[in-house]
Amino acid sequence: MKCLCPSGDCPGWERKAGLDPVNIDCPIHGEDNIMTPKPKPAGLVFNAGNHTYRLDSKPVRGVTGLIGAGIPKDNLIPWAAEVAGTWAMDHLDELRTMDRANAIQTMRMAWRKVRDDAGITGTAVHGLAEQLATTGEVEAPDELAGYIEGFADFLEAWQITPVLTERPCGNRTDHFGGTFDMLATSPLLLTPEQLADGWVVQVDLKTSKGVYGETALQTAAYSKAEFYVDTDGNEQPMPKVAKTYVAHVTPMDREGVNARYGDKPLGTTLYPLAGSPEEIDEHYSWFLAAAFTAKTAKLRDKLAREPLTVPTHELKAA
Repeated sequence: MKCLCPSGDCPGWERKAGLDPVNIDCPIHGEDNIMTPKPKPAGLVFNAGNHTYRLDSKPVRGVTGLIGAGIPKDNLIPWAAEVAGTWAMDHLDELRTMDRANAIQTMRMAWRKVRDDAGITGTAVHGLAEQLATTGEVEAPDELAGYIEGFADFLEAWQITPVLTERPCGNRTDHFGGTFDMLATSPLLLTPEQLADGWVVQVDLKTSKGVYGETALQTAAYSKAEFYVDTDGNEQPMPKVAKTYVAHVTPMDREGVNARYGDKPLGTTLYPLAGSPEEIDEHYSWFLAAAFTAKTAKLRDKLAREPLTVPTHELKAA
């Protein structure tokens, strides 16, 4: 292999180091030579159709799925009952024409439409917010304009400078994948020393009725990812995350369907989760506990499947 250094041939150092000799000079000649490692193609693949991840060609669980399966959602039970009751009261005439089984099934599944409609709104707002954060401008449909107006005010008020948005990330050691919303800098959230040293904050965006503490597990998992996938499809090391936050992205009014936000502050409001790398580590330990519970579900399902019977043979005398 020919060395690009003017001094002549070098003993195959490029091949040993896994470097690209086309763009670099020999590292043993001169002080200004730069060694650039070849990009590592991402081993993490996200399927948006069914929201699944594969890591190094093998299925891997997503962060939100692990948390959802590992932490009980006690509040969802009364919420689903409320949705069923609301649907029934809003469709009394229709109920009278339905047979009992169909009526019960329709009310039982009413929560899915509410969830799916909210999910569609959340996905759309996330996409518009990402575009605004990265380009500084976006055209939002009328029904979502209030969300984006409030988010724009939030970016300006907190002096947020996005570093990375909506990037897949993964962890081979603890075997999970996910996609974080935003890594950013802000002189209001980081010290001058942290800014100079390359630290960032992580901000997760939520458009749900409220924000909840378990988001700390989600942001901790993303913060402890071993790599993220850049826009060229290559793995890159995760930046150092100093703090984590959740931003509650809501519209600028409480009319019509927006009344579901109740007395929550208008626009986008920032809530703290972890205030230091040490707190992120603690939240990550909670995530690992939830992930373990989720990953062992099938093992638990195999227990207590068949009853024991009392032995019928006579016991031998001692």
